[in-house]
Amino acid sequence: MLVSMRKLIRFFYHFFLLASGGLLFLAAWSPTIDPARFWPAAFLGLTFPIWWILVFVLWLTALLFRTWWIVVPTLAMAGSWKAMRVSFALPFGNKPVLDTTRPVIKLMSYNVRDFRPYDDRSDPHAQFSRAMLQIIANQQADVLCLQEFYTSENPRLPHKNFKRYISDSLGYPYRYFSSDYNALGSTSHSGVIIFSRWPICRAGKIPIIYQPREESLIYADLVIHTDTVRVFTVHLQSIYLNRVDLMQIEEMKHGKDTAWITSKPIWGKLKRAFIRRSSESKLVKQVIDQSPYPVILCGDFNDTPVSFTYFTLAKGMQDGFLNRDFGFGSTYYSIFPTLRIDYILASQQWQFLQFKRIPVHLSDHYPIVAELQLRSISSVKP
Repeated sequence: MLVSMRKLIRFFYHFFLLASGGLLFLAAWSPTIDPARFWPAAFLGLTFPIWWILVFVLWLTALLFRTWWIVVPTLAMAGSWKAMRVSFALPFGNKPVLDTTRPVIKLMSYNVRDFRPYDDRSDPHAQFSRAMLQIIANQQADVLCLQEFYTSENPRLPHKNFKRYISDSLGYPYRYFSSDYNALGSTSHSGVIIFSRWPICRAGKIPIIYQPREESLIYADLVIHTDTVRVFTVHLQSIYLNRVDLMQIEEMKHGKDTAWITSKPIWGKLKRAFIRRSSESKLVKQVIDQSPYPVILCGDFNDTPVSFTYFTLAKGMQDGFLNRDFGFGSTYYSIFPTLRIDYILASQQWQFLQFKRIPVHLSDHYPIVAELQLRSISSVKP
């Protein structure tokens, strides 16, 4: 009886080892599959950190018991190295060399969630919006890119004219606003916006989302001494999870069966968002590749690094977080602690000097900040 039980345990352990290793490998390579063709692959990529941690634990147990089955998790982790490299930053990059003849550009990207509290609590005294504005002011960035930006021109609500306040009070004389969604007699506007202390010589927007809420990719050409650079910011398709959806996700995380049964609307929202971000990311990449100037792309991609969206947009670009930070670098904390969905990417003409995220629970996103400098022409990678 004891021998049979050992065989059964060994069988299930080996089966679990093979299944986990296989799922890790599939999750790692899921970004190569366009969600428009097969959307479940995108969901598998979303769960990549979970499978990697699980397989790593299994690798440790195999090492402890000195079994040749350690080959399975070893091969699975080796085959998923590229996905792990974009998910977890390691401090092994070359130390940047500051060129004292060129200016350093400090850029901040922040999804401010219409300046509303992250947990939808009432905020009658505008404490959250004031705190967000203070965070922005403290960073003293040269360029400020905000997503889900809201502003009002209603004379009865002067404290909500965030566009004017940031320009006039925080010292950003130049700006370009997408103004995608207008309400309340066109006195309230929302979208993405670029503020700059450097002059903007040209700007434009490319509509990328039409339903359920219009949104655009915008760019601004900044004149920095003798150089012209192009800064893009974007907010890609959101999943639009409501409070009920978030409660169901919390219940699923705690193993409640009823939450899985009633979660069909969540899967529908995920499918829709994965497919729409596929076409959006391809359009954004096409526009970026046509830029005549060095490029910085920042914003809320609403997708993790192990995704078709990220792999499409990051191709040929540098990721500031991977260059100058450490760990998983989560920027959205409302669902899982490993969700990095906000990015600052730059073309090869740039070098990242610093990168940091600011872990403040005001919006449901953390602001991210990078310092960059244009390389000399001779040091630019071909």
